[in-house]
Amino acid sequence: VSRWRRGLPADRFDRPKERLRLLLKHALGQRRTVREKYAAVFHTFIYTGFIVLTIATTVVAVHHDFGLPLMQGAFYLYFQSFVVDIFGALVLVGVGIALWRRLALKPKKLVYTDEAELILGTIFLIALTGFLLEGWRIAATNDPWGAWSPVGYLVALVSKPMGNSALKTLHLLVWWSHAVLVFGFIAAVPYTKMIHIVTGPLNIYTSRLEPSGASLKAMDFDKLAETGEPMGVKTLAGFTWKDLADFDACTECGRCTSVCPAHTVGKMLSPRDIVLDLRGL
Repeated sequence: VSRWRRGLPADRFDRPKERLRLLLKHALGQRRTVREKYAAVFHTFIYTGFIVLTIATTVVAVHHDFGLPLMQGAFYLYFQSFVVDIFGALVLVGVGIALWRRLALKPKKLVYTDEAELILGTIFLIALTGFLLEGWRIAATNDPWGAWSPVGYLVALVSKPMGNSALKTLHLLVWWSHAVLVFGFIAAVPYTKMIHIVTGPLNIYTSRLEPSGASLKAMDFDKLAETGEPMGVKTLAGFTWKDLADFDACTECGRCTSVCPAHTVGKMLSPRDIVLDLRGL
């Protein structure tokens, strides 16, 4: 935010109702992401799964730490057990598809670094250790409602022969591993491309509301050359705060480069790489 404030002013908080509609359409609805064959599936699985898992974790905290009895009755069985398990499984499937796309299909438009694989691997381990903890709890306590958590119940069936003593020890070790993974992941968000979960919605909310090209003006290049008036942006000081924030919102997906006319005909131009270079300054 301190870096963004160095940019030139730009009024992007007017017409809040229209901006909120954009936010719902593109941040929650993911209208642009779902246009792509594989990204539509794995991204939807991962982000919706994490939303549901976050709600479920919050419910547990409120129930235990604030003494509000939320985890009981139909809500506990239908949502907290069944729905949460299904969406947790979707996270695992989504990560698997994303890794397969990166490691096997290897689309040219993507940026290939260890960071992406590390993020996906961490998300996979967070979901997997969560299911292990759930399954071992069901097995060790003989939970009569365990079958309402289908993935955890499957883990419980496989783990039951290990005995309660081993299950309790494993549960303790993996509980701490799960906690370290989760809080480590949260702490790493500002230093990785996962910052887009914050900058992405901000980028959408502060989008230009006018039609594309509405703000373009005719330019007399001869006159500009005579007067020496600068054309475009020559230094970082020429960008608005919105431009600087947009650099940080880039997820390296390559959609801009894939539809760039110059890049399509073989020119050595990549809008994505320009944005990444500017972000690194």
